[in-house]
Amino acid sequence: MKKNNFIVRSIKVSEIDEAANLLSKAYYEDIFFKWCVPSDEHRHKIVTDYYKIYLKSKGCVSHVAENSLGTIVGVTVWLPHDAEESIYEEIEKVAGENAPQFASVAEKSHANEPTETPFYQLVGFGVLKEVQGTGVGQSLLKHFLDILDYNGIPTYLEASTPFHGGGVYGKFGYEPFGDLMVFTDTAVLYPLYRRNKNL
Repeated sequence: MKKNNFIVRSIKVSEIDEAANLLSKAYYEDIFFKWCVPSDEHRHKIVTDYYKIYLKSKGCVSHVAENSLGTIVGVTVWLPHDAEESIYEEIEKVAGENAPQFASVAEKSHANEPTETPFYQLVGFGVLKEVQGTGVGQSLLKHFLDILDYNGIPTYLEASTPFHGGGVYGKFGYEPFGDLMVFTDTAVLYPLYRRNKNL
């Protein structure tokens, strides 16, 4: 799929480190990840290792946007509803002293997620600042959502910024779902659900 001099395609195993690094950079200033890993010094490495676990897990589906120079400029990471429980043990190890925050997120996420199965959860979505607003993010989401629509599968995500019905998630029909996941006054996740368009 070509648009604005980039293509969207499945990730290669050899690109996992690069993709995890991009996602960590994208989330470095994110309020929610600042709560998860308060240390500016350690946040980048921990979040990078966190995404490596997801990207290497069984059933993970990830796509990258690659520009005309062969550089990855955007990434999405999707997990199936029945992702392996062992990934949370691995996350606890890489999180170190921040493990309680990550465990709290996993617990609330499992309690809030849809009971309708199967579904895929978007757990990572990042685009380099220099290409934001050029259609990269929208194309990345559309790539897999089209496949899920064809197969009759809904999707779920937990956004770290308030949702008012607009933005890229609103364009694709995501709607508020369940309860807000409140950890502190500033660390809040906004659950969103997208029913399959073919249902």
